[in-house]
Amino acid sequence: MDEREPQWYEQARKGPFQETRFTDSSADQVMRRLRAGAEPARPRTRWKLRLGIMAAAILLLLAGATALNLDNGPLDVNNTTGVTVPAEEQTELSDDALKKIAEQLILEQLGRDIPFQKLEHVRNTEYVQLEYSEYSKAYASIGIDVKTGEAKNYTMNAVLDPEGTDNSLIDEAREKLLELGYKGKFEVTGYTRYIDYGRTADHSIQVQNVITAADAAIKFANGAFKAAYFDVELNEVNEEMKQTALQGLRLIRSDGEEQLNRAVRAIIEGMPEEITLIYGPVENITTAVAFNYDTGALLDVYNNTLGIIETTNLKYTKDEEEQLLKMDSAKLQSAAAAIADKLYGIRLEEDYRMDKNGSRPGVVTFESRSGAPAIEASYNLDGVMYSFIIKRESNTTLY
Repeated sequence: MDEREPQWYEQARKGPFQETRFTDSSADQVMRRLRAGAEPARPRTRWKLRLGIMAAAILLLLAGATALNLDNGPLDVNNTTGVTVPAEEQTELSDDALKKIAEQLILEQLGRDIPFQKLEHVRNTEYVQLEYSEYSKAYASIGIDVKTGEAKNYTMNAVLDPEGTDNSLIDEAREKLLELGYKGKFEVTGYTRYIDYGRTADHSIQVQNVITAADAAIKFANGAFKAAYFDVELNEVNEEMKQTALQGLRLIRSDGEEQLNRAVRAIIEGMPEEITLIYGPVENITTAVAFNYDTGALLDVYNNTLGIIETTNLKYTKDEEEQLLKMDSAKLQSAAAAIADKLYGIRLEEDYRMDKNGSRPGVVTFESRSGAPAIEASYNLDGVMYSFIIKRESNTTLY
């Protein structure tokens, strides 16, 4: 799901106007314009009107057979959404009318409904913000102009039925994965769709489709490949990489012998390829080592079981957070150096500056004085370092 998971909200407030000239018929007109991608109907000059007509014609030509309609499924093309109520009907819309516009937009973009949660009139503006949520399955936040009915911005996502996924999209995903080196069958188990509008300079709709199987996942953004993860046979992982991984884990935790159970390649557009070796139970992944796939350079080593104080408590209390922040910085730096120097062949205490990360108790960041990538290390209440991660431009860690 998306990066944020909304809470449950109170019932929506009623609008301040008990009567309005914006009827159900008017709302239907707005939705027809929304589906057609019509330009705002408030021309200032004939020239601007002519430009608007030309722009609408170009959009229709570009959309072609892939334009959205409810029979053919949700939209998957770049498009701008600007809808305006006709000038003779302009007034502040009722909350019910605004909800109708938002819910139709959700249905058209995602092909499904989401339960309503909240409507707020944004102070000192002519906008409302509507939020919809189905816990862990779907979310939408939509900003609408209360006078024109125009959707100014929205972000939404939903877990959709894999059986309803466009077969051509699955075929494209499978073909791309095979091209990248995947050797499985890609039996689809999940499909998540993300829509974002109003945040880019050209105000285009950004569409991301993530399709998953038990052993692979792939992401497309506006139809273009962006990222893929897939399992690799353990016998395909070279022995040198396996030995380096075990040595790294033993530096963090000397007792016990972890069993290598899974290897996953990560391919992200514009980033070096990576491979992550996963140890212990694959259902609850806590211990792993990541490498640059092409060079074999070590990137991350972590054993997150050492960071959990109690098996039933995955978070530190406020008192424990204070203890973590008060721990002696020099001792933390020495403890990190004893491991990091051997992991990466560096001189941590001499060549790096340490930031204790006050907003993230239990995490320290080491910034290189020579411009090398920063290193992020995690420690517990005993001062034990249990995680080392090389920071990069994009987050490529799997879990």
